[in-house]
Amino acid sequence: MNHFIDIEIPNADLNRTLHAFVDAKDHLSFGELVFYHYFSFDGTDIKAAETLAAGIELLILSFDIFDDLEDEDSFDEPWMKANHSTALNAATALYTLSIKVISSVSNEPLFLHKLMEYTLESMQGQHDDLQNLPATEEECLDMIRRKSGSLTALPCVLGTMLATGEFNQAVEGYAYQLGIAAQIENDYKALFYDEKSDIAKKKRTLAYLYLSRKFNQVSIDLLKIFESKDKIADIEIKCYKEKLKEAGVTQYMYVMKQLAIQKFKKGMAELDLTEMKKKILTSFILQIFEGED
Repeated sequence: MNHFIDIEIPNADLNRTLHAFVDAKDHLSFGELVFYHYFSFDGTDIKAAETLAAGIELLILSFDIFDDLEDEDSFDEPWMKANHSTALNAATALYTLSIKVISSVSNEPLFLHKLMEYTLESMQGQHDDLQNLPATEEECLDMIRRKSGSLTALPCVLGTMLATGEFNQAVEGYAYQLGIAAQIENDYKALFYDEKSDIAKKKRTLAYLYLSRKFNQVSIDLLKIFESKDKIADIEIKCYKEKLKEAGVTQYMYVMKQLAIQKFKKGMAELDLTEMKKKILTSFILQIFEGED
């Protein structure tokens, strides 16, 4: 990634800023998804795969920065410590650079079409999230699908297309489900973060919308906590976790995540690959997913 920054960004200060942002990344799971799909579908051009992986990681980093700036959280990240305008411009530079890098590996119209389709879909899902638009659990899941599922589909589909020259519907289908599962897990964890708390933002998350159905008294009590407190630091954490279980939130989000994972596995089974390749690919992908939990 730094290689492409050095080639395309001669501005010394912006170059240093982008290097610092890239160096803050602690995992490259989207790039790994590119490699696993590319080689599973018999791709042979290692340089092309590396370029695509780097481009997609730059794109995801730009989206992460935009997301943190928009949500005003993750204050330990270097872009949140930088001047807001500088960070925004740097993220825009990363986004533009990523599109150039990704586009360089293929001239196929469909390849570029899917690239822009997924990025625009994610932006629209992010808009609905920022506007707090989901009013039902179904609408929330749809928002998650568009916001996060599309970005997970990006490396899986483009990695496969780079190897085969063709769009694979099955890959797209299971990749969306993997993104949904990962986001549900992240949303559950966010219930316990002070600075990233969805409680503080009064967001209509999957957990909040589930509680809104008021299945029991504990659900009502938790709703009051969600609506009156800016953070959960004042609540004893063990008690808080127990309340989430009693209300059914923990079980509900676990089941929703597992449903998405089962759909992912079902989609994997539909791939036109040998059973051994499907087994290995499934194992690799789930290792990435579990590594982010």
